[in-house]
Amino acid sequence: MTKNSDRPRSMAADIIDAVREGTKKWTRTVKAEERSPVSRAYRFRRMIRERRVTWTDAMTPALMEKAYLHASGEGKYPAEARQFMYSARGDLNKATGEQLDGLYFTKTLLPKFIADNPKLTANWDIVFAARGHFREPHTGHSFGLGTLEVRQYIASLHDPQLIAAALKQAGIAFRGPSGSFGALLFVEKEGFDPLLSAARIAERFDIATMSTKGTSVTAARMLADEICHNFNIPLLPLRDFDKTGFSISGTLQRDTWRYKLRHRIQVIELSLSLTDVENILTDVENMGLQFEYQHHPKGNKATMIVNLAKNGASEDEIDFMFADFDRLRSTRRVELNAMTSPQFIAFIERKLTKIGIKKIVPDQDKLADAYRLFAHGHVAEPIVRRELERLIGAAVQVPDDIESQVREYLAQHPADHWDEAVRQIAARNRKQQRGEP
Repeated sequence: MTKNSDRPRSMAADIIDAVREGTKKWTRTVKAEERSPVSRAYRFRRMIRERRVTWTDAMTPALMEKAYLHASGEGKYPAEARQFMYSARGDLNKATGEQLDGLYFTKTLLPKFIADNPKLTANWDIVFAARGHFREPHTGHSFGLGTLEVRQYIASLHDPQLIAAALKQAGIAFRGPSGSFGALLFVEKEGFDPLLSAARIAERFDIATMSTKGTSVTAARMLADEICHNFNIPLLPLRDFDKTGFSISGTLQRDTWRYKLRHRIQVIELSLSLTDVENILTDVENMGLQFEYQHHPKGNKATMIVNLAKNGASEDEIDFMFADFDRLRSTRRVELNAMTSPQFIAFIERKLTKIGIKKIVPDQDKLADAYRLFAHGHVAEPIVRRELERLIGAAVQVPDDIESQVREYLAQHPADHWDEAVRQIAARNRKQQRGEP
């Protein structure tokens, strides 16, 4: 028996110590179950020796195919892994009697199911969010290390291709908002990029897109601050309906210790509102979708409420999120991923249309200049093509020691690629033939 040396010994004190010592493990168990209902279900099954239906047992081909088709809009769009999880979660929870953990599903269960069912999943387009970036030397080509990005890169690999000099039609170079895009969409997570690309949201609405993992980095805030002010375009935040989402959106719009905003810019929230959440939760075709909980074991309720209000949450939104906090120390949340791919695209399109985002059309003078440019290009095209054909047909004397010249050049310019070496050698020899210095 553990005794408290500071308390005078008595039978009552001994009883109190005995009760505390005997219930320590039970107290820890109850607190754990308050944080995670899964623990309570597991303890109950263990006590009655009920055979457990595992997640693997529950993930039948029929259930998973149903979930994939739902998440992807019958295969019309890519399905991000967490969207897949939301579509499967209702049926999986019912089959197992547990609450599915999203991270466990996307990192372990789903990849294993795909590996175990290659024929069924061969044509499934499931996208796992990029967790890093790859960059080529010399070309500057880079991409995020996500499923779709790696797949596209591997499909594009080829041996060096020689591209002859040719006529390039007149064109207009764009860099930045001017004449190119009229709004900046900020998405709080990177996993939606392939879906936005598949639906061509940026091109159809002439908007730039930007995403980060979680709270926006300083560079993202600087970019939004400068281009939204300098070109008078709105910033369109898109975030989850949860405490973290409100903080992410709020941080993008106000001063922090790391970055002080230099300008006042227009911000139009596209984010999930309470009305949006209520519509999603009552969607009968959403496979029993329900909100989930975000646990805050050490969070101070009053402080969190003040922070939410500071970051733009209304009283009704705060009341919804904190409805069960006193009992579970958790706030309610609904992720963007809770929508299927078709729902997400329709949601974005509806929001952009409602706030009046339209295609960019320059003024009359700029259009007239562009028309003259392209008209002149069409006149010049056949003339330049004939001259290029004559030059390409002419004989060219290749140096016998071209390989040694390339190696010598690269020894002097180690950061260059071999094609640049050939380009420079050809230019140098041409000058020598003309007697130029």
